[in-house]
Amino acid sequence: MRRSVTLFTGLLVLASLGWLTGCDTFDSNPSEVEDFDIQENMNTPTGRTVTPDLSPQFSVNYQGLAASPTASSPSDVLAIDTVSTQGDATRGGERRWRLSLTTDNIDQVLAQASVLIEGRTTGGRTITDTLAVSATTTLQVQRDFTSSFAVVADYEGDVTASTYGGNDPATEAYEGSQRTIQTSGGTSTTLVNQSFSQSTNQPGGSNGVRYLEIEGSSSGSTTIQRWMSVSNADIFTFLVRPASSSFILTISFTEETENGPETYELDLPIPAGGGWLKIGVPFEFFEGFNPVAARAGGNGPLTSIDLSADRDVTYAIDELVFGKQGVGGRAEFHDFERTTLAYGPPFCTGNSYGFAMGTDSVSTASDGLTSRRLSGQDCFGYNYGRLYVDVDGSDVLSFRAKGSTDTAGEDVVEVFVQTGGAGGFGGTVSRVAPDGNWKTFEVPISQLGDDPSALLDPGINNIGFNADGTFLLDDVKIMPKE
Repeated sequence: MRRSVTLFTGLLVLASLGWLTGCDTFDSNPSEVEDFDIQENMNTPTGRTVTPDLSPQFSVNYQGLAASPTASSPSDVLAIDTVSTQGDATRGGERRWRLSLTTDNIDQVLAQASVLIEGRTTGGRTITDTLAVSATTTLQVQRDFTSSFAVVADYEGDVTASTYGGNDPATEAYEGSQRTIQTSGGTSTTLVNQSFSQSTNQPGGSNGVRYLEIEGSSSGSTTIQRWMSVSNADIFTFLVRPASSSFILTISFTEETENGPETYELDLPIPAGGGWLKIGVPFEFFEGFNPVAARAGGNGPLTSIDLSADRDVTYAIDELVFGKQGVGGRAEFHDFERTTLAYGPPFCTGNSYGFAMGTDSVSTASDGLTSRRLSGQDCFGYNYGRLYVDVDGSDVLSFRAKGSTDTAGEDVVEVFVQTGGAGGFGGTVSRVAPDGNWKTFEVPISQLGDDPSALLDPGINNIGFNADGTFLLDDVKIMPKE
């Protein structure tokens, strides 16, 4: 079954998509040369979207007017403020306004409103244009953002001997990467910054350095496959770098339910040019959307996200994350980052490693299918070129662990974070994994170091563990405390 939501009337149109000419006619023939040079008109952009975080501006160019035009709206949710006026009303000028919301709560998911632009010509006639406005307190759009969430390791992709310190993934039954990217219809993708170096084109608020550039075609799509259960989420967020021209981005989510696949679609008009945007789409946009596995009491897991454009454009995406409104990220669908080294042997030789799948191998609350199996007494961990997270001392390093009933004594896990010496990080915090049961541990950032700002600048280069015992490990993340 397929369900669709289309957001009309210039959603996300933060830059002009074209001009409309004022609706006027000339009642008499021009009698002087000057009449040909100065035509009475106004040029108005087609639309804007206003959210609590976005107060967009728009400008109107005009000529042949007796005075600068005015802007008004019959809607009680919009406020209009004049920003600037330049030039001459008769020979050519520009007036700029700013739109903002007068309320923090709009009952409709997407309310449609209008702004009337009205000018009086030198001949005494009134001409008007209309700016279409979409107002929402549901959809979230941000230009300035930082990330407070990053997945260190969830074992749902990139599981190969080379990326896991020479450890053979075949030591346990494992079906392979749970994150795959496929294209169709002439669409192609490029993983940017594969060398893990920072790029000037990388979003400044991203948690890493890599992102996916998509050379889209109107007849094709990009499909990212990943089995995922998100039991503690109510919003989907992602980063998008617009193309050089505006386009409609269609995002399709597919759940695998007991009655078969269920697909939910959303059409998002994306503006031309400009910097990266962070877009948040609450689940209420989709009636019945519940990407939670049956093991956790849901309809069924999410299995893929498909992205397609309505024209041939090149754009980019990053940080496809499911989270909780007002809190932050909870599970990562894909952020295109990967560890530069998941170390164990030969650097640490006292542990044996593997991967585990199956009912008893993951927590019911886990967002994936696979956990890491460790046994012995030594270190392991994950190097990164850098991870960048904007957190405070009460935010947490979270992981799940399950101890073994077959070993004597406690199964102890020590964890530490390194930032290249900044912020007082590097000390270990110890936790005991309960025998035979999964437990989620949340270690406050304040217990791992002195200055949480070091996790954003210079950033994290290593998250390490010391193991003493036999246990399963899963869902290692840095995230906001709920």
